[in-house]
Amino acid sequence: MAAHLPGHGWKDLKQELMEKWHELTENDLDSTGGKSSSIVDLLERKVGMRIEDASEKFAEIASHYHLYEEPEEETPPPPEDKKERVMELTPKKETPPDILPKP
Repeated sequence: MAAHLPGHGWKDLKQELMEKWHELTENDLDSTGGKSSSIVDLLERKVGMRIEDASEKFAEIASHYHLYEEPEEETPPPPEDKKERVMELTPKKETPPDILPKP
């Protein structure tokens, strides 16, 4: 679930959460900024649910409202068969002063 402020169905979602768990107030839910992780933390603190249960229950309820976008698939890592090319730099050897070419 994305962690951004949900859109137009947020009021309906808040209402359902408050009806399901009377311990939650509108101010509690507004203080989360609509972030799914904050709402799950709120359920853990105020309702006394285990974090796993709170996450599961909230995801189930929120899915009915389609407020949160699913995360995009991660791009696969590049193949490891490509060898890294390393260019070594060696300092120039200084020419002794007595061997310097004459102008």
